[in-house]
Amino acid sequence: MVFPLLGLILVGMVALALRYRHLNKKIDNDKEDFYERERRANSTLAKDISNIKYLTVPLDKWPIGQIDAPDIKAIEDRLKALSDKDILNLTHKTNTDLKEEYGVPNFDKMQQVGDNFNDLTVAIVDYANELMLHNMYDEAITVLEYGIVIGTDMSNNYTMLADCYAYKNQPRRIETLRTQAENYEGIMRSSILKHLDELLENNTTETENFDANE
Repeated sequence: MVFPLLGLILVGMVALALRYRHLNKKIDNDKEDFYERERRANSTLAKDISNIKYLTVPLDKWPIGQIDAPDIKAIEDRLKALSDKDILNLTHKTNTDLKEEYGVPNFDKMQQVGDNFNDLTVAIVDYANELMLHNMYDEAITVLEYGIVIGTDMSNNYTMLADCYAYKNQPRRIETLRTQAENYEGIMRSSILKHLDELLENNTTETENFDANE
């Protein structure tokens, strides 16, 4: 009994050693590929970025200036400042991607463009939250829906919009939002979907004409 058991242990150890060797080789190859790609990216000449269609912040569709409250005014000032900047959703692009796509000379510019997008997504959630606190749910919906359209990675944008739909008793809109949330790539995806499912369980009837709100 001892020798067969010892044999199994030795076979397991060999298999484990081979597995580690394979993984280490893969890691080394991945590192080499990364460094080679980064080397090529650092040699990329400037690309023409004059025709890029940047995002437009639709301030004219939002209740800017309608509420006389310091907190809201401060957020609106942030949104106004952002509306004058170049904004693009570059959330899923690495620094290497930016260099390859836009060229090294435009790298700092495109980094800032991406940072502006991140600032916008935060401001959208902050603004909608204040609007909800003032019972302006329709206005909050307009703001948050824009966040979804531009591809926000803020999980609160999804959950707050779903809360607004639930408050307005619009389960079909929650269902549509859930379909969109299926494509959310952040770590909060499961949490978002769970929140939307819970709202759907408690919000199954719609008292108003849904089509009239389209």
